[in-house]
Amino acid sequence: MTTITYNGTSITVEPNTRLLESLEKANFSIPYSCRAGVCHSCMMQSNDTIPANAQQGLSASQKYQGYFLACACIPENNMAIQLKGSTDLTKGQVVNKVMLNESVLALFIQVDFSWNPGQYTTLRKDELTPRAYSISSRCDSEKIIELHIQRHSQGLVSRWLHDDIEIGDFISLSTPLGDCFYNDDHHDKPIIMACTGTGLAPIYGVLQEALYANHSAPIYLYAAGGDPSRLYYRQQLAALAKKYENLHYFPVVKRDAETGMLEQDLVDAVKEQHPEMNGHKVFLCGAPDMVKKIQRACFFQGASISDILIDAFEQTKPQK
Repeated sequence: MTTITYNGTSITVEPNTRLLESLEKANFSIPYSCRAGVCHSCMMQSNDTIPANAQQGLSASQKYQGYFLACACIPENNMAIQLKGSTDLTKGQVVNKVMLNESVLALFIQVDFSWNPGQYTTLRKDELTPRAYSISSRCDSEKIIELHIQRHSQGLVSRWLHDDIEIGDFISLSTPLGDCFYNDDHHDKPIIMACTGTGLAPIYGVLQEALYANHSAPIYLYAAGGDPSRLYYRQQLAALAKKYENLHYFPVVKRDAETGMLEQDLVDAVKEQHPEMNGHKVFLCGAPDMVKKIQRACFFQGASISDILIDAFEQTKPQK
């Protein structure tokens, strides 16, 4: 028999018994719907060895993070588990603040956890005002996360971070979540990245990780804004495109295009440049309407739905 540790309590699992049933027998309330591995309501996470059947139907990113389905899991060894979305709050110290344009702040926070660039963390002004921001920096020995904060006139957290938080202050934040990141499964596949506004934050993190891993196939990055003033990191991205032959950077605006920019709708730009997307990995981040439209366009032009990774701001993450 095997031992499962959940919420600080250890239980014994009978042989050939599904984990969901064992947890329910121990009076734990676990969300579920289908009990057949379809709805993913009972998804859990573990750093221990996971039976292969418990991860059928999950993406490579989810498997990489140790996610599995309790309804399909017959444990073969001792495991410590938690529900997907369970996060621990910790403290991080602000080490720098830099304005990227008139309204976007780059906030640098030293933390004590690890992450995958492109995941997100939730900052808390207080218990009633959380806000999730995507991580745009690689995880190295310094453990400094970079977040891009768009000021919103009605945004309690964004105004607090812009105006009140100072270098040296400590901030409460969660350990990272999210599946929108680079992994070894992407290495030899062409990548298309498209984003609006601060959707560049996770894209920039994913790009750095891909380049660090010596990604072997072409990478196409489309960063969009209403006009050139809404774009940022243009010089950094142009320099990377000059350094790496397989990286192709396209700034996209709707008006007042400057030399080297595309003046058109972002969805149209990607569709025209990539009429055939079979075998491509696609990363989409930013405004929900754009993400939905371009996800649909990429699918109809050959991209597998499992190969389209999205981070749709204001819909998939809590904000204030």
